[in-house]
Amino acid sequence: MVSTTQKRTRKKTTKASKNPGLSDVFTSSAMKGLVLLLIMAFNVVVLKNSFLLAAPTSGFSGDVQIDATLYGIAISVLMMIVLFHEEDWDNILCPGAITLYIDAAILILYTKWFEWLIGGWWSMWLMSGLMIIMPVMGLFIMVIMLKK
Repeated sequence: MVSTTQKRTRKKTTKASKNPGLSDVFTSSAMKGLVLLLIMAFNVVVLKNSFLLAAPTSGFSGDVQIDATLYGIAISVLMMIVLFHEEDWDNILCPGAITLYIDAAILILYTKWFEWLIGGWWSMWLMSGLMIIMPVMGLFIMVIMLKK
């Protein structure tokens, strides 16, 4: 038999959980979508500018700006697909984690944090190499994920 104090306690807890608070705003799907959009936009800008720094003056389409923008969008979308489909986050070398590591390395090289240590030429060379590897690695990861 349930006592009246237990009934009151249940009513209070259910009433409090139905009250929308600040935590509901930050965990809402709209806020998560906005954060995802901002992360993608930032990633597109960084990859576009990195591409412009590393690419020769002639582009695939004839305009390096268009090539850089397409590269940034394509790699960002590919990254989001890999990150959302990753299931093995306990492994530090899972495909999603490797994707984040390479993207973080490109960002660090783009902001020239280690240029004083490895030099400008080596920094640019490493950033270019990572940007070349990124699409190939992303497609390879997608094939591995699709095989499962």
